[in-house]
This record gives sequence, C-alpha cells and structure tokens, in this order.
Amino acid sequence: MSASRTNRLILVRHGETAWNAEGRIQGMLDVPLNALGLQQAKRVGDQIARSVDVAEMVSSDLVRTRETATPITEATGFEPRFDARLRERHFGIYQGITYEEWRIKDAEGIARFHAGEADYGPEGGETAKQFQDRCVNVVTDLVMVSREKTLLLITHGGVVSSMVRHSNGLNPQSARTWSVPNASISEWRVVWANDAPIFHCDRVGDSAHLEHALDEVDK
Repeated sequence: MSASRTNRLILVRHGETAWNAEGRIQGMLDVPLNALGLQQAKRVGDQIARSVDVAEMVSSDLVRTRETATPITEATGFEPRFDARLRERHFGIYQGITYEEWRIKDAEGIARFHAGEADYGPEGGETAKQFQDRCVNVVTDLVMVSREKTLLLITHGGVVSSMVRHSNGLNPQSARTWSVPNASISEWRVVWANDAPIFHCDRVGDSAHLEHALDEVDK
C-alpha cells in the first residue's frame, strides 16, 4: 500500500435544516442550516478536532454542507475543496415538497422509492442505481487521489447510506437497518488490493457528540 494512499475515510452528514425538521425533500436544492444545525456543526467540528490530527477535507458544494464545513475548518484548520459529485440524490419534480405530499401525488412512485427499486427515479431525478453508482464512484475517486492518510467528506445522508450499502455488498433494494442523523459521523477503513480500495465500515451515524446540542440553541 502506498504511503500516500488514504487508509481512513470519515463521512459527516450536514447539520439540520428547517426542511429536515419539516420532512421536506431537499435533494439538490440549496437550504441553509437552522439554529440547531449550526450548533450541531460546531459540535461536530470540535469532535473532529479531538479525533483527527491531519486530513484532507472535501465537501459537497450545497450550502448546508458548506455551513457544516465552516466550523470544522475553524476547529481544525482543514481547508475544504468543494465537489458537486458529493451532492444528495436528485429527486426531480418532487424536490421541495414533503414526503406526505409526494404520497398524495404519487403513491405508487413513493412506494417504489421506499422499496429502493433500482431503476426507479422521480421524473427529472436520479434512479436508485444511478445515485448509488455516483456516490461509490466519487468516493472511490477521492480516496484514490487523496494526498493524506485520512480523507474527511462533508456530505449528505443518502451518500453515507450508499457507501454503507456498497461496503456491505447490499443493493439499493436492501432494507436500511441503520440511521444517519444530522451531523453524525460515519467511518471506514480502506484496505488496498491490487491498487484498488476496499471499504470496511467501522461505524455509521455516530451522534454521541451531539448530546444536549438542542439545549444550547439560542443561549
């Protein structure tokens, strides 16, 4: 294994937005963090500073991930690059509405979505397979070219779940038995075989650092 190759991969989901709290579909739309999300971002920045000495940081270019990356930079000094390939899944015509509104408009479509049907995607959006392939390809690419042993990605819940499925050999239809809370931390070990990265998931959706974060909002 080359000394310059990544052997630790950390994915941070962005902090909470008002649309998260409302159950509204964000997809690739730009929605800023709410007050709780900003506090969560500060907490995750402090946690990363305690647990990571040196890392290369790459963030999705959407505002909610940029705002999550800012306090991480302030706590660690890691300067992010931004990569649009790390964005959340594109939900096409259903971006901006709630899941309940989607159910009323298109009960069959949302059922196919919840079933993880590989070839289903809302009109104008990505299918489950297209999204998972995009996530795996971009994370693999970023790992391959990383200059540091630790790669830190600030991204979205769907991207994290795609990597969980990939590293556990699961397809999009597999039931999700894990959760990825806002501002949680997920981590993989990267083992190299014939110059290709193999991902081993060590933790998913770790949110212990967020305990009592809500109590600190508006203080």
